Formats: sequence, C-alpha cells, structure tokens
Amino acid sequence: MKVPGYNKENRRQSFEQLPKGAYVCKILNIEAMKSKAGKDMAKISFDIAEGPNKDFYTKQYQANTSEDKKWSYDAVTYLVLPYEGCDPFITQNWDTFWANVEDSNNGFVFDGDEKKVQGKTFGGVFRIEETEGNNGNVYSHTRLAYTRVAQDIRDGKVTKLPNDKLVGREGSPEDFVQVADTSAEDLPWK
Repeated sequence: MKVPGYNKENRRQSFEQLPKGAYVCKILNIEAMKSKAGKDMAKISFDIAEGPNKDFYTKQYQANTSEDKKWSYDAVTYLVLPYEGCDPFITQNWDTFWANVEDSNNGFVFDGDEKKVQGKTFGGVFRIEETEGNNGNVYSHTRLAYTRVAQDIRDGKVTKLPNDKLVGREGSPEDFVQVADTSAEDLPWK
C-alpha cells in the first residue's frame, strides 16, 4: 500500500471546554437579527470577565488557525424581543437578562443602544449541553443556562447549578436557556 504524505498543519484544533459553573461575564457584541419564525431577536456575544477563565472564548478564537474561524457558539445567547401576544416566557427572559445587566453595572440603564452595552457585565450560570450531529455523534458544550447579577457570582450566592441537558433526556423547566470591552482587535465583529 502506498501511503500518501500528510501535512501536520492540517491537524484539527483541540480546544478545552469551559467547566460548568458560575462566572462573571462581559458583553462583547450585540446584533439585531430575525428568528427562524421571523421574530426580532438579539444575538449577544460574551466572554468570561473575571477569574482563572478570564477571556476564555477570546483565547480560543485567537488560537484557532483555520481560515473560516468563527466566534464560539457556546459564547453566544439569543433573546427574542417581546411582541404583542408573545408567550410570557419570552418577556420574562428579556426582562431578566437586562435587569441582571443593569444591576451588575452601577448606574447603567438599558435603553436599546447596543454600543452602550458592550463591556457591561452580568452573572452567567453554565451547564453541560449535548447535541447530536447529523453523523450521529454526540457533542458536549458548556452553555449559558441563565443569568444572575454579577455580584451574586462574586459573593458565591450561586450554590446549585442547573441540571445538564443531555441527549435522550426529556426537558424540564430548569432546562430553558435564556435566549451577553475587549482589547482583542481581531474578533469577528470588529
């Protein structure tokens, strides 16, 4: 058998996974977009702001050498804007997220200006979520489950983490995910 040569530079990147837990996060970018159902929503990109995992996703992004690198899906959350007749869950998610951002940033009031939101902090509680790929493989991610006030995280007030969301397990009410100034100049939205 003739074995073709290989190129070490083509090796797949391996990235660490953020441990599940509670973190102070910072909003890096916010974009207006439409949901699959055509509803207005905010796409909020964030990173870890403090502690040993500070800038976790920025470091992953910068270490990625592939030509089509993208910001980690694990460091993005989506919020549907409340609309007339929407499920109260949508309004509660929206209000909870922004109340936690306001209460995490002394004197900040959310007025819809996305430029004022960049660099603002919030508390994020993360869990493990599994997804099944088209190839049948199961992939594990650490994803934002819900938000808190950043000071609650600093003070250790988050004593119970949400259940992991595993493939093949029925959801429960605590499985719902809220749908958050970096010096890195090469981030995808710069």
